[in-house]
Amino acid sequence: MPSLLLTTSRKTSNRVRAFARDLSSVLPGVERFNRGGMGLPELVARINQNGAKAAIVISLWRGNPGEMTILSSKGEEIINIRLESALLRREVNPTGPTRISRVDSVVIKTGSSPSVIALAEDISSLLNVELSEHVDPHDALTDETQSFIWLEDGNSGKIFWTHYNTINGIEVGPRIRVSSVRRKRIE
Repeated sequence: MPSLLLTTSRKTSNRVRAFARDLSSVLPGVERFNRGGMGLPELVARINQNGAKAAIVISLWRGNPGEMTILSSKGEEIINIRLESALLRREVNPTGPTRISRVDSVVIKTGSSPSVIALAEDISSLLNVELSEHVDPHDALTDETQSFIWLEDGNSGKIFWTHYNTINGIEVGPRIRVSSVRRKRIE
């Protein structure tokens, strides 16, 4: 049973679909599906039918991934992550592994801003993985073939998000530059 569903908005592009495939390959336990003409009520029914906590919907902006919206099992928008840019896995590491067996943790750079910490807490909670803090991505290596999500502050208040292999510390991507995160309170 997946913990999260992953799909695109109804209007999409080849690049957004490739980004969704890339994310699903590095976020095990996430089930990706093609949305087609499915409206919000059908999407909520699919979340509940699969027993998932939430769904991530990737939206289009000028042909590229523009937003990742996390919807609760009731169809309420929990988190909206606006993307400044997104590089596909093949653009980050063309020879990297095609599938990651497990996300080990979410790792933030030591001394990160409150916005990075809040996003890391959101992601680790959704994926049900540990959150840790390191000076460098290579400090988080283990001897199992897994991956970890690395978050750190970028330029001008942006957040840098990428994925690393835990054995050799090679970046496997996708590489995401987050411009803003908006959370809604669920009552």
